[in-house]
Amino acid sequence: MLQAIVFDYDGTLAPTSERQERWFKYYSTQNGKDWPFKTFPEFITFYNEHCALKGGVQNVYDALKLPCDMSDREHPVWPAYEAFNQQNPQTLYTGIKEEIERIWKLGGLGRNHKRNRRIRLGINTTNSWKSIHADLEKGGILQYFDSFVTEEVLRQYHGANDPDSLKKPATISIALMLGLIDCEGAYTLHVGDTRNDLRASYKVMRLNPNHPETLITCGACYGYEGRELLEQGVQTPEGTAHFDYLIDKPEELSSLVWTLL
Repeated sequence: MLQAIVFDYDGTLAPTSERQERWFKYYSTQNGKDWPFKTFPEFITFYNEHCALKGGVQNVYDALKLPCDMSDREHPVWPAYEAFNQQNPQTLYTGIKEEIERIWKLGGLGRNHKRNRRIRLGINTTNSWKSIHADLEKGGILQYFDSFVTEEVLRQYHGANDPDSLKKPATISIALMLGLIDCEGAYTLHVGDTRNDLRASYKVMRLNPNHPETLITCGACYGYEGRELLEQGVQTPEGTAHFDYLIDKPEELSSLVWTLL
């Protein structure tokens, strides 16, 4: 019986890829760099390839020769990026507000005496809460979520000044989320749009006793990586792991949740 649903933000709830392109164009101009891409598809292919490498989005800055140190919260790129996001608010995907409302209603208490606690909804993202809070509020869905694990949370756990080590595909953010929403992985649906989301959901280590839990996974093919890449799955010591479900548009979310109740 489904107990909770965890949503990624970028590419899953909001089409942030376009804003990322605008940000890198803006930051390139601010630093006197020419923009090397002719089209958005050209940029997003480059962006996805570099983000999939160890170091994540730091690789994008490095490849474009833009000043950035993701491990240094005092670096000027951080306030510049947050100011840009606040000045360029991100709208949610068309249909997401209605889908989240439907899911929230589906997860309420009903006649089934075995479900004596409503389904919890959470957000798991390496964005800062400060950078997405206004988007969620403006989009009319903030009130439906119970909890979040964001960059501010992960920052408190990393060691050796290496916060990227805790970001997806690392499983720590999902482990923290499962603890926060008080759910087992087998009864939690994780909706994400990248293979890193899938890998972060596989064999998440829980304690007392020490044991792995794998979440139910749904790949949002309308997001950053698309169906072709999501269908490839990820390599694990046991072989290739695949998403349990794939959806092509946000409007399919509530129907999937209905089948899992």
